[in-house]
Amino acid sequence: MKTFTKVCLITAGVSLALGIALTATGFALNGGNGFYMKWDHGFKFSDSIEAFEKGRTEIGSFKDVEIDVSSANVNFIESDSGKFEIEYRVESDEEADIVCEVKDNKLTFKDRSDSAFIISNFNFLYINDKDDLYVNVYYPAGTEFGNVHLDTSAGDVKISDTFNCELLDLDMSAGKTNLSNVSGALKVDMSAGSFTATDCNFGFGEFDMSAGSIKMVNCTLDGGDVDMSAGDFDAEELVLTKSIKLDMSAGSVDIKFTDGQEIGYDFDLSAGSAKINGEKKGDEYEDKKGYDIIVTVDASAGSVNITNN
Repeated sequence: MKTFTKVCLITAGVSLALGIALTATGFALNGGNGFYMKWDHGFKFSDSIEAFEKGRTEIGSFKDVEIDVSSANVNFIESDSGKFEIEYRVESDEEADIVCEVKDNKLTFKDRSDSAFIISNFNFLYINDKDDLYVNVYYPAGTEFGNVHLDTSAGDVKISDTFNCELLDLDMSAGKTNLSNVSGALKVDMSAGSFTATDCNFGFGEFDMSAGSIKMVNCTLDGGDVDMSAGDFDAEELVLTKSIKLDMSAGSVDIKFTDGQEIGYDFDLSAGSAKINGEKKGDEYEDKKGYDIIVTVDASAGSVNITNN
């Protein structure tokens, strides 16, 4: 095991133990109720989240998107009114701390002021409270987006309607991403969480994940670069149009391609196993001569299972 991997695992274990200790302490001191900590010129504690809410409101049309929220779910929804609209409930002391504007064909939404405003829940039993915090963006059917950048420290991202963009850029500390019927290039930076995509047509996919999982079902990917410290890459009925490289410290790669694709392979596994169509391969396996599309896997520890009939 690489020294870096050992350090990451030790650090994760210590952090988990500390988190559990803080949770138990907070739960006991607050009589079984969750409590929250925020930084506002010093640490302050509260037994509830301070949030500002605004109902569904029409806004000007836009192509690019910049959303930066500290703790909220971000949802893109095809509008039944045929208009661009937004509604939200986010962590904030007051409306003045929220930026929501459309300027130069770009929607910008931020839920914190220039001074640090962070709220953390130290009671895992209250983790569902974040579901009450959200930013919902409504858009007319057929909208063509440009660069869509979503930054959330704690929260989920969901896009379930037809969504076409040039680039979907996700910067998430922790949370779940669920996409369906999305078209565009991908840039995903996640410290911990899960990325799930169904029926999507992606351009080049760039993934940088410390820990988590990637799952694709019935998707097309125009090549990619996947860098994961620990996690799993799982794809079913994948159409790969350009080469992909997966660099993983620990985890598994399980890919089932749609039938009849001409794919080459280059595996380098320090410790693990590799199979192609059920046939075992060595920890160093190469079969890429004459192929334009190649799956490259460099893993310190893990397994590779490829199905391509």
